[in-house]
Amino acid sequence: MRIPIVATILRKELLDTRRDKRTLFMMVVLPVLLYPATLLIGTQALLVRQQSLEASPVRVCLAAAEPSDTEVMKSWVADIKNVQIINSPHPQEDLAGGGVDVVVVARSGLLGSFNAGYTLPIDLLYDMTEFRSMEAVTRIEDALDGVYRREQTRRLESATINKEFINPLEVKRVDVAPREKTSGTMLGLIMPALMVVVMALGAFYPAVDLTAGEKERGTFETLLSTPATKMEIVTGKFLTVFLMAMLTAVLNLASMGATFYVFFAQISSINGGDFTLLLQNPARVAVMVLLIIVPLALLLSAVMMSVAVFAKSFREAQNYLTPVLMLVLFPAMLAGSPGAQFSVSVQFVPIVNTVLLFKDAMTGKATWEGVFAVFVSTAAFAMLALVFAARVFQREDVILSEEPGMPLSFWRRDYAPRPAPSAGFALTLFALVMLLIFYIGSWAQQRCPLWGLALTEWGLVLLPVVAALWYARVNLRETLRLRAFSPVQGVGAVVMALSMLALVMGFSAVHDQFLPIPDAMKEGFGTFLSGTDSWSGLAAVLLAMALSPAICEEALFRGALLSGLRQRMRPLTAVLAVAVLFGVFHLSIYRFAPTALLGLAITYAVWRTNSIWIGVIIHFINNSLAILLGTGKLPKGFTEFLIPANWETAGPSTAVIAVAFIGLLAGVALIEAARWGAGRKQAAAAA
Repeated sequence: MRIPIVATILRKELLDTRRDKRTLFMMVVLPVLLYPATLLIGTQALLVRQQSLEASPVRVCLAAAEPSDTEVMKSWVADIKNVQIINSPHPQEDLAGGGVDVVVVARSGLLGSFNAGYTLPIDLLYDMTEFRSMEAVTRIEDALDGVYRREQTRRLESATINKEFINPLEVKRVDVAPREKTSGTMLGLIMPALMVVVMALGAFYPAVDLTAGEKERGTFETLLSTPATKMEIVTGKFLTVFLMAMLTAVLNLASMGATFYVFFAQISSINGGDFTLLLQNPARVAVMVLLIIVPLALLLSAVMMSVAVFAKSFREAQNYLTPVLMLVLFPAMLAGSPGAQFSVSVQFVPIVNTVLLFKDAMTGKATWEGVFAVFVSTAAFAMLALVFAARVFQREDVILSEEPGMPLSFWRRDYAPRPAPSAGFALTLFALVMLLIFYIGSWAQQRCPLWGLALTEWGLVLLPVVAALWYARVNLRETLRLRAFSPVQGVGAVVMALSMLALVMGFSAVHDQFLPIPDAMKEGFGTFLSGTDSWSGLAAVLLAMALSPAICEEALFRGALLSGLRQRMRPLTAVLAVAVLFGVFHLSIYRFAPTALLGLAITYAVWRTNSIWIGVIIHFINNSLAILLGTGKLPKGFTEFLIPANWETAGPSTAVIAVAFIGLLAGVALIEAARWGAGRKQAAAAA
């Protein structure tokens, strides 16, 4: 790669970006101006509104057992500012209609309870959807609290009891956190998520303009015709997007910091308190934040470039913004949840590690070791995303938008026959199945766990897949890989299934150390196995939980999805993508990684044998053995070999893992040998 050419492309793209003053203003300048406008002016408007609400009168209706009681209750609320007593024969109806803000109901007479030394039950009826009603009930509660304390003191004095006698403890909160840490905590809750959003937007629009925008303007072909290589072109464009993302992030962070400083100063002047915004060692925090956001900008820029290049026009690329932002925001929101802390287990999780370390930097808890780990791990993910973007740029069907898509039509005649679905159609089908499972399948499994699962597999997974492929006139035999397999491949599949069971169990044992499965989920899984005491019950469980998923899920993942993604991805990339989606399909963060690992092995085997029945075999054997292990139906020696007595503390034995790994290699070797032998036979027949 020639650095001068990359620099020339970078200068050209930066010059084009600088000339687009409207986009530059909307993307960089306007957000910086909006922070003080929205926060300061909005806060002042809220203060004005709050003051107006506090100054407005509240309408109170007193509902007492006797007229004399009402007069006493009036004296209780007489000291409240701006209170208006409303006499109403139907107070609850007036409250619902907005004529009254709060109704005070004394459920017994004052003479027989309150004045006699007993407790007087009082209900405060209000409407929590109305601000006036909320303000009114707060004022009444404060007034009645004063009545409570005065009457309590009077009763104790009349009984010659010291007030301290009924107050054995006096608990007082004392906040020992320094102001710098308090300020940093507040900033750490607000700024990281905003930073991620701003940086993502700052990278997305330049990425769209430099890819889909150039396709639409017809200048991409001209750039490709220059002596610059595609790698040099993508590097120059990537650096442009990265610089714009960094510029947007730095300016917005500076604007946010200055805005919050002024905001807290105004709060201090209004309330008379000390809310000065301070940070521990601001120079150290600034350096840490800069080192944190640089790799994040690299990662987001590479991701946005990879997404935007698939669009055929600027408008289509804008449609990708919402799902991409959701995928970026989810880990940021997860990191911002209460109790989330930066630790070794999350320092290699992209975006999550950045947000958590950002929060620690604000409070002075971040260490240089953590900064280094986040910098290196995020930069590594950024390099992987950049490599993916560069590989995408190598494909002319993506760059020049030559791939014909499937029509969006309700009429079957509009679909041309084709051997496999497009990637977009396959992913849409996956999304449809996920929605059906989420809204219908979960309900069915709650009503009847076992047969609800069978209904989900056959009615919500297999049926929509086959129906959609048929309706779109896709070749079912080719897409679902309904081909026979050789005996050698069958033996390899059985060996792989047995080996993957042990490897997945071993991986799950390690996985549980970092993300243990809740007991409630384990109990829920046990409900599926509750009827396995009889052979008929065991057969029903194997049918619903082993055979049904093996057939129905394979049709979706190793059939429609693998065939569709192979239209746009290289084989290994498609295999990895299907494995990840297989993990997502099970809708559990606790099962995602182990299931994806199993899906990786199954997808690889189906891809190499080109037969979905290999996937069905591996899937069925894995699920069946897991069920038989869970119900204690396997021979004792085999069970003790897989699950030793010290499983809870030590996990799987080294011997089990070694045997399983060797078995996996043997299964792969058998499948590859059969493929190689079939290739030789075809070559000999052709000769």
